Amino acid sequence: MAAPQQEAWLGRVDQALALGDRTETRTALAALLAEIGADQLRLHDRAALLSSASFEGLLIHSDGKVVEINDRLCEMHGYHRDELLSGDILRMCVAPEDVPGVLAHMRDGFQGEYLVTGVRKDGSRFRSEVLSKQGTLGGRPVRIGAIRDVTERERTNALLRESEARFRELTDAAFDMTLFTRDGVILDVRGACARVLGRSAAELIGHKVFEFMAPSAVPAAQQMLSEKRLGFIDVTAVDAAGNLVPTLAVVVAGTLNGQPVRVAGVRDLRGVQRLENERRGLEQQVQRTQRLESLGVLAGGIAHDFNNLLAGVLGNAELMLERAATAEDHEIASAIITAAQRAAALTRQMLAYAGRRNLGRREPVDLGQMVRELRALLDATLSKKARLELTTEGTNVVLGDPVTLSQVIMNLLTNASDALGDQAGDIAVRVKRVSEVDARWDHAQGAMVGPGRWVLVEVEDSGIGMDDATRGRAFEPFFSTKERGHGLGLAACLGIIRAHDGAVLVESELGRGSRFSILLPAHDVALAAEQPEIPRAATSPCRVLVVDDEAIVRGQLRRSLELRGYTVTEAAGGRAALALLADKPDAIDVMILDMTMPELDGAEVLQRLRAGGSRVPVVISSGYLDVAVERRLPRGEFQGFLAKPYGASELITAIERARRAGPSALT
Repeated sequence: MAAPQQEAWLGRVDQALALGDRTETRTALAALLAEIGADQLRLHDRAALLSSASFEGLLIHSDGKVVEINDRLCEMHGYHRDELLSGDILRMCVAPEDVPGVLAHMRDGFQGEYLVTGVRKDGSRFRSEVLSKQGTLGGRPVRIGAIRDVTERERTNALLRESEARFRELTDAAFDMTLFTRDGVILDVRGACARVLGRSAAELIGHKVFEFMAPSAVPAAQQMLSEKRLGFIDVTAVDAAGNLVPTLAVVVAGTLNGQPVRVAGVRDLRGVQRLENERRGLEQQVQRTQRLESLGVLAGGIAHDFNNLLAGVLGNAELMLERAATAEDHEIASAIITAAQRAAALTRQMLAYAGRRNLGRREPVDLGQMVRELRALLDATLSKKARLELTTEGTNVVLGDPVTLSQVIMNLLTNASDALGDQAGDIAVRVKRVSEVDARWDHAQGAMVGPGRWVLVEVEDSGIGMDDATRGRAFEPFFSTKERGHGLGLAACLGIIRAHDGAVLVESELGRGSRFSILLPAHDVALAAEQPEIPRAATSPCRVLVVDDEAIVRGQLRRSLELRGYTVTEAAGGRAALALLADKPDAIDVMILDMTMPELDGAEVLQRLRAGGSRVPVVISSGYLDVAVERRLPRGEFQGFLAKPYGASELITAIERARRAGPSALT
């Protein structure tokens, strides 16, 4: 009942009592009680409605004694109202580990929110949020607690935190640094800002992001900000030391502490650019290697055909010289021989570039000793203004051909002298054994090198040096920076080094000199003392089978050998030679066998010859021996090798050695 109505009924009761009207008094009192009862009923219904409709459990207690609870609290914990009102509600509804904290809040009169683990009647648990507040009821202090089941909210928050953690991990993995900005001002920084920019996060926060960009990158970044664009942008940053740092930024919209910001994930591109440069370098190296190999095949093919022609020219010129009747004829024949020999020398350089291998025995060579022995020759050959310094450490033995290896050293030293020009300068030659190689040798040409036993030869000069383009073509045949150079010197050096299973590395910078480094496999066999060759008595002329598909070569060999008393039989190919030996196996004393022929090459002929039981001594002859063909040659089954073109004396020597060695000698 409203207060004015109560006052009106009370006034009516007082008036009836004053008049002594007992009937009126009873009537007034009955009406007043009826109104009060109705009002209490309405209040009870309202409280019951609020209790049942509340989303939160409500608890009122005084000094730990429960005064009132609502239906939602009972429903939340699975108890009846009477059970909670009569029991120890704190220990019934709160997990044991959280009870001390709740008691502390009650003791301290804490007002606010806190989380506890609620316990249901069946023992199951849930997360609940308690809002505690101090109040009064009937003039006495009470504590009011509103309890809410926040299990789903906490689960959602946990998932959100997990998602945020994953996002941070993904961001950290994808980006080196993350910037949170508003209006271009850095609000927060995460990631490796010290590694990228050489600055701490505190040095960045509060500053404009443009302060850490190169001037050339600022306009594009400012335009992107003014247009509120998102996406990718290439930015050149500046670190604390003033170095330019290429970066890629991915800008997206985000929030920081609930406020909208721009989030920029920044990638440091220095590593990517370094890898890209290495990839390009490897591609260029592969292309250069393939180009050089192709040129090597071309040079080998040209040299083979050219040597076949030179064999005929040189051999017939020698015959002319022997038969020259006049001084003029002698001079003409000598001129032809000289020109042929010079052409043969040029061809040998082409073959060296092509990596032709010598089929003769290799011998131990001390490269340090070789350099020292060449000292006198070097002093006469090199520039008078060159200061030559030789440094050798210990014994540096390799297994190879001393003639071609000395050619390599002489060529490198001659180039170093030419690089000095007319200026005074230094040339240093260093020879030593090494077991470890550094990353520089990844860019070398020739064999793949790694840890092992190597002999290192370095030739370094203080001359004019080379630019990148010249350095990249240094070993190409027919490429030269000299006015009169034919461009085969370094190309031949590369071929010789490859034939010795070695590698060569050139390092040079324009105006700062060059350094050529060579690695060759070390050899542990001690050098044998030189034994003078014991002269052997010449054997009598014998029967020789010449097997060659070039008629000019066969004809020249026949005339040259017959002139010296040999009996010569010609075969234009491998099949003809095998057929002849099958019919008359004892008619031949020595065979001169060309390697490159149509149908059956020399390797196949030799294999069939030995398989058929023939032990006739064989001298292999070739203008160019391909490595693949060489591998097919049966080792120990031939007794000599003649590199075209060759002279009559070399031919006779090879035949006589083959006869003396016999069919069982190893090559």
